[in-house]
Amino acid sequence: MSDAGLQVTDASLAIKGASLLSHAALALAPGELVVLLGPNGAGKTSLLRVALGLARPDSGSAELAGSDPARLSPTDRARAVTYLPQMRDLAWPIRVRDVVALGRFAYGAAPARMGEADQIAVAHALAACDLADLADRATDTLSGGELARVHIARALASQAPLMVADEPVASLDPRHQHQVMRLIRAFVDRGGGALVVLHDLDLAALFADRLVWMSEGRTLASGSVAETMTPHWIEAVYGIAATVTRSDGAVRVLVGR
Repeated sequence: MSDAGLQVTDASLAIKGASLLSHAALALAPGELVVLLGPNGAGKTSLLRVALGLARPDSGSAELAGSDPARLSPTDRARAVTYLPQMRDLAWPIRVRDVVALGRFAYGAAPARMGEADQIAVAHALAACDLADLADRATDTLSGGELARVHIARALASQAPLMVADEPVASLDPRHQHQVMRLIRAFVDRGGGALVVLHDLDLAALFADRLVWMSEGRTLASGSVAETMTPHWIEAVYGIAATVTRSDGAVRVLVGR
């Protein structure tokens, strides 16, 4: 694993007697887009929390940028990885540029207190996400797709080498789902590493370099789309039959057949 990477090895986690993870494993390095797949309740968010040091496994280990992530300060963790959790609604109206500026927290910046490097990072993030014309808009006036791009821009402004996004396209229409995934793909193509939780198998097949399949707290498989986007793993993980077709490099999944 790269010193800038993230890794979970043989992690198990239980809370109040309920097993959330059982010998789960995960790895992410700069330059790859990894999609984590599994049904609701499979343990995906729990695995992300262990990987980020937000939860300590009962057994096994996690490593982020060469260190135990649970021992990193919030600042050091934020410089190593940017995290987009589920449920990212904003509780009050705030300008788009100020939300994006929150990505500079790890460098001691705040929306009203930014140095030149912070201002440049925010401007680049706004431009990358096509938000420059919306920078002074209040976030409560944005569409769901626009707000999703704002959160991606905040992540980019951090300039962390890794991005972890838990269902970043949830509740978005297909056009905005693709728009968000293209932004994440562009981040990876520039040398970043992204770990993304998705439920759309076609979207995962289109954008992922590698798939990690989870069920009942276990990681069952990890491999390329060609290797693991198969009827076998879809049924093993989701409990439903599927047909997978491949044509001109494109993969299509039809479930329930």
